Parts: sequence; C-alpha cells; structure tokens
Amino acid sequence: MNDVMLRFVHISDTHFSHDPNYNRDYAAYIPAVGTRALVEQLNALPFTPDFVLHTGDVAYDPLPEAYPVARDVLSKIKYPTYYIAGNHDDPAALQTIVMGRDDIATPLHYEVEINGAQIVCVDSNGPAEPPAGFVTDEQLAWLRALCEADDDRPLIVAIHHNVVEVGVPWLDEWMGITNGDAVHQALRPARQRLRGVFFGHVHQNLTIVRDGILYSSVLSSWAQLHAWPGMTRTTPDIGAEPGFNVVTITREQTFIRHHRFAVDV
Repeated sequence: MNDVMLRFVHISDTHFSHDPNYNRDYAAYIPAVGTRALVEQLNALPFTPDFVLHTGDVAYDPLPEAYPVARDVLSKIKYPTYYIAGNHDDPAALQTIVMGRDDIATPLHYEVEINGAQIVCVDSNGPAEPPAGFVTDEQLAWLRALCEADDDRPLIVAIHHNVVEVGVPWLDEWMGITNGDAVHQALRPARQRLRGVFFGHVHQNLTIVRDGILYSSVLSSWAQLHAWPGMTRTTPDIGAEPGFNVVTITREQTFIRHHRFAVDV
C-alpha cells in the first residue's frame, strides 16, 4: 500500500462521568478505567497514526462536571484528536474543556484537511427524541455543498448516530437519525471520493454499504451492545471486550482493522 494517504484510529462512546463510582450493572468497570486502558493501547501502537477520531458520547450525561475528568484522561493520547458531540454530550463543555476552543460552534460541525484528505465532522444532535438523532436543514445544506463541490480529495465523514438502516429493529427504529435518508442523499454526490462515514452510538462494530457508500461503527471503550437481526430492544453484550479501529485511507480504498483489548479491573 505505497499510496497510503493517512491512517487514523476510530474510537467512540467513552461515557465519562463526574462520579468516580458511576457504572451500570451490565458493565464490568467504570468508564474512566476503560478509557485509560484504551489510551495505553493507542500510545503503544507500533506505528504513528495521523490522528484519532472520537465519534461522540465523550460523557455519559450532559453535565459540564464530567469533562475535566475526560480531558485528564484523553489529553494523554499522543496524537492529534478530533471530536464530535454525541447525544449524551454537552457540546459547549466538550468544546471549551476537552477541545480547548474559545469560540463555541452551534451546531458543532467543521472540516479539516490532513495529508490531502478532507475530514468533515457532522453534528447529528438536532431536534429529535433521544437517543435518536437529526441533522438540521442548515447542516444538510452545508454538507451537500461540500459533497457537490468540484473536489478530488478523498473524503472522510464523521457523525455520531447511525445514518442508514443496519438491519436491527431497535437500532433502526429507536437509535438512528430520523432524517437519515436526507443525510445519505446529501452524501451521494461525493460517493466516488467518499472513503467512509464513521459513526459511534451503537457500541459495536457494524459495516453497511449503501449506494457504494461505506458506513462503519466502532466498539465503545466501556460497554458493548448486541445487534442480532430481529432484536427489538437494547441488549447489553455482557463481558464483551472494548476496542478501537485502525483505518487506512488510500486514493482508491479503505482498509479497516478491528482491535479488541482486555481491561484489568
């Protein structure tokens, strides 16, 4: 793969809490323990990724008090890290405390260029009944303009919620973006250069291809969920290991490697 443009690590759903004892009955350890183990894994990688992409739910509840805890752990990642807000996040606290921004973007969407590739971060926390998502008309217009532009750079899109149906009733009917088809249609003009849409929220590895567009999710660093065909309710995957994905982008292809790791409790 001599034409590699960039490699990045995809992480998500760290779910920090300001309460040092916070946990759920289906999780083997508190969220901060899982993310500390994740950071150790990333910092010990035998290569240097160009960046880390965190696709949301940095905190478990949208309380500003959770973000200093998140910052203290996540700031130890040795590589540049980009964040988007999840449905559990306080976007203002995420931006000021973790991202170190003085100006608060509402919604939190932005783009950067890295090694000649375009990375676009979308906010899917528009008006919807949580945990579902929604992308506002303003953002759809912004995203559509980027995708319709005369641009030959490989494109990577990050978003928190699942955009298209994944074939699991509870994820499709309860967790996804309510106007996900509009988001997908906004992306379609760029499908020849779109190397992947990377999302979190579902606490599992999923891969979906629609109209030639790759959608890819990642495990949480805390607790995982099942997603079998026909499932109609949220079902924890008790005992499942946390993980992260390593994504390699070339001008023509996307390579995704799924990694799991153990956490010493």
